[in-house]
Amino acid sequence: MMRTLGLLLLPPLLLLAGCGSPDAAPVTVDLTVTDPPAATRTVDVPLGATLTLRITTPTDDRVHVHGYEIEADLPAGVATDVTFDASMAGTYEVESHVTDAVWLDLVVR
Repeated sequence: MMRTLGLLLLPPLLLLAGCGSPDAAPVTVDLTVTDPPAATRTVDVPLGATLTLRITTPTDDRVHVHGYEIEADLPAGVATDVTFDASMAGTYEVESHVTDAVWLDLVVR
């Protein structure tokens, strides 16, 4: 009986092991904001990767990563790193909280 149960549980566990990759390589996305802002970029990020957004803005600003609910102040002309684990699959906007411009669409899969 236990042998059968073990065989029944094995396939679902293998499927779960394939969801996301805890061994995903770190990803750095360089974003230089222009005035006026350029068209929104789409960036693919592997699920489970440590993601660093390196953002430089022409004026003081505040970034918001929707879904992850991350916010950070961005001083003008200074490359500022915002680092987090891309642990949730989906598409997330990265926007200015000053101008409401959407700078990036992050696609985590």
